[in-house]
Amino acid sequence: MARQAENDGDINRLNETTHYAGAADFEGSHEELEQASPPTARQVSHTLPPPDTIVPYLAEAGFSDTVPLRDFTFDNSLILALVERWHPRTHMFHLSWGEVTITLQEVAYHLGLRAHGNPIGGCLHDFGRWYHTETWALVEQLLGGRPLVTAQQAEKRKDSFTLKLVWLHNRVCQMPLTDDLETLRQYARYYIMLLIGGYLMTDKSNNLVHLCWLSLLWEFEECRMFFWGSAVLAWTYQ
Repeated sequence: MARQAENDGDINRLNETTHYAGAADFEGSHEELEQASPPTARQVSHTLPPPDTIVPYLAEAGFSDTVPLRDFTFDNSLILALVERWHPRTHMFHLSWGEVTITLQEVAYHLGLRAHGNPIGGCLHDFGRWYHTETWALVEQLLGGRPLVTAQQAEKRKDSFTLKLVWLHNRVCQMPLTDDLETLRQYARYYIMLLIGGYLMTDKSNNLVHLCWLSLLWEFEECRMFFWGSAVLAWTYQ
């Protein structure tokens, strides 16, 4: 699924080791999980296809291999069965053939994100101190726009430091036809934020993404060198 060959020659391929179990054991156990409750699999699309003009910028930032993952099968019964077998103290699934977990190698392989690189930090608040600009001025600089808010919402928004996925989605859908390089980079940032909030690093609201990720998209060459695979795995275990 991931196509990382052009990006990193030594990265993100599962080796020949069978990490979980033999194929026969896995197939038998998978049948047991499916019998736990009636199948309710359904197709889910977390985000929209990117405009062709921003695809090169998604590759430049290191997110091109995550784009195909927007469509996948969501199997509610299988997820519920796995939840019942999850032990939060050990971060392991306890299955009939033993303990298994999600590793960094799998994150890199399936999501196409870097498994090595510069560590990801980020400012969770007080953007003015670190970036010498007001928070929403920074948003407008990097995205070319900011959400419209009412007077009653303005004070709360100063402390929320989040963007709504619906707003990001609408902005991508309304992208103008342009060959301006800075505008294309801005819309690439819209789309990357949509990927991050849509399924890479979701929160309980299921409709918000934190601005701390946007500040990491300032320069795409630097963004590409970040250790995104580790950040996604850590967020999964949060």
